[in-house]
Amino acid sequence: MGLSEILLILVVVLILFGPEDLPVIARSIGKLIFEIRKATSELTKEFQNTIDTPTSIMNKAFEQTTSSRGVEKDKDAPKSEAEDPEADDELLTYEDEVKKDPLAELPLDMVSYEEKGASR
Repeated sequence: MGLSEILLILVVVLILFGPEDLPVIARSIGKLIFEIRKATSELTKEFQNTIDTPTSIMNKAFEQTTSSRGVEKDKDAPKSEAEDPEADDELLTYEDEVKKDPLAELPLDMVSYEEKGASR
């Protein structure tokens, strides 16, 4: 929009609404334009994120596959004992991880496995 077009619109608005209402109308139009630009910017960002998300996922997957190939090559090489800290550790079994019932050691007359709040 050129300067002459803006001046023509202002003159028409001035004639239709008068000089008292011109600042109020200009302020309202300015707020409206600001809100439209803000909404347009948000939509543009949302569309860009929608487009970029699959691209970034593909890039991450590609990077992981290429980096895992490098790790696989390193696995083929023999490790020294200094590099492998798990060489001297003993393996844990399932029984080692099972938690024992702390109430099992108490006499049966002292232990109640009923739910709390249950009445007899």
